[in-house]
Amino acid sequence: MAHYHELNDTHGDLIDLVVFCSGYCHEQWCVEHEVEYQGWNGCHEHPYVDVCQHCESKVDGLVEV
Repeated sequence: MAHYHELNDTHGDLIDLVVFCSGYCHEQWCVEHEVEYQGWNGCHEHPYVDVCQHCESKVDGLVEV
């Protein structure tokens, strides 16, 4: 299950999602990139296999691309 950090434009519209394997990796990425932690945003069924943006481990998805 994936964890997401939402990136929004100046109007508050969602423009991208940063994908993580865990809440811990999400929090650590926010600290390292000096961005506000938006709170727990996990347990998502990610549409495809991806890589955690913090630890680079595999994030399972519904489809392997």
